[in-house]
Amino acid sequence: MRYLLDTLALLAALSPLLAAEKAKGPAEPARYGQGRELCTLANKEIDESSGVACSRVNPGVFWTHNDSGDEPRLFAFNAKGEDLATFQVEGAICRDWEDIASFARDGKGYLVVADVGDNASEHDECSLYVIEEPRLDPRKRGARARLRVEAAIHFRYEDGAHNCEAVGVDTASKTFFLVTKVFVGPCKVYALPNPPAGTREPLVAKAIATLRIPMTTGMDVSPDGLRAIVLTYGDAYEFTRRPDEKWADAFARVPRTLSMPRRRQGEAICYGPDGQTLYLTSEKAPCPFFEVPVLGK
Repeated sequence: MRYLLDTLALLAALSPLLAAEKAKGPAEPARYGQGRELCTLANKEIDESSGVACSRVNPGVFWTHNDSGDEPRLFAFNAKGEDLATFQVEGAICRDWEDIASFARDGKGYLVVADVGDNASEHDECSLYVIEEPRLDPRKRGARARLRVEAAIHFRYEDGAHNCEAVGVDTASKTFFLVTKVFVGPCKVYALPNPPAGTREPLVAKAIATLRIPMTTGMDVSPDGLRAIVLTYGDAYEFTRRPDEKWADAFARVPRTLSMPRRRQGEAICYGPDGQTLYLTSEKAPCPFFEVPVLGK
């Protein structure tokens, strides 16, 4: 009996330490169900969706944009595919918009539009446009308005021009991540710090990891900053990290492979507000909207 009591006492003393150690571990892997098409987007002007992001201030709202050749504009829609709003973006150039990400800071929501496409790897500089996310009237449909760029972040890669279609934002480290797109062989992950307000000189994106993932087409980082999903035309690959771990270490590990629903020219993915459920679009017109649900929720 004495031995049992001593053992129980020891376990009780260790339990906070064990819980803390578990909390330091990488994010728990979510159990995903079969991906499914939720709807087709009603706005026919979305004819080449190349990026998707979930809203940080409007519940149930998602954002997308077209690929190269369109005007600088953003489209808002919901999980039913209803056309909520279209915004012309002032202060931005649409050379080749390839991805969009969302994040929250100081109680506000922001969108980051990535003008980073460069199929011929010939541009010395690329741009990220940071835009404060507008609050939408949930009763309105088909609104038309304008948005202004809050910050234009111009940058170059440390080792020359690259094509990129995958961009994510980690608010914890205030870092933008860019994953290059290559047809054969490994790609690279570059990190770009969020610059101080008023920065005008081009920044330098520095390589932090090499991934054996060809043809990357999209990316997102979960709101808690512990998961990163990298998309291809087929599967997606998820990386997880501990709260005290650098992303470079997380990207160095073998990722988890996730089966995605069949799409035609699928180039966009994002985490939902829960940081686990996945949403995708396709460049097909009319544009389909997919969900990969988390089981047990």
